[in-house]
Amino acid sequence: MSSALSGAFKGFGQELLDRVREAASDRISDAEWAERITGIEKATAAMSEAGIDEDTIIKMLQKYWDLRLSEAESFVEESSNDML
Repeated sequence: MSSALSGAFKGFGQELLDRVREAASDRISDAEWAERITGIEKATAAMSEAGIDEDTIIKMLQKYWDLRLSEAESFVEESSNDML
C-alpha cells in the first residue's frame, strides 16, 4: 500500500516545478510580445513621419519584422489613423 501511495506522488515535485516555470515563462513571453508590438508601432510611425510611402513601409515591416501582408497593412492603417 505504501509503495502504491509513494508511486502515485513520484514526480509530483518536478511536475509542480515545471508548471511554475511555465507560468513564469508565459509572463515573460507576454512582456516580450508587448514590447515587440510597441517597437513595430514606433517603427511604422517613424517611417510615416519621414514621408515614406505606405507600400514601402509595408514591404519593410514584412522584411525586417517578419509580418504577414495583412499584419503590416494593419499597422500602417493604424499609424495613419493616429496621425489624423
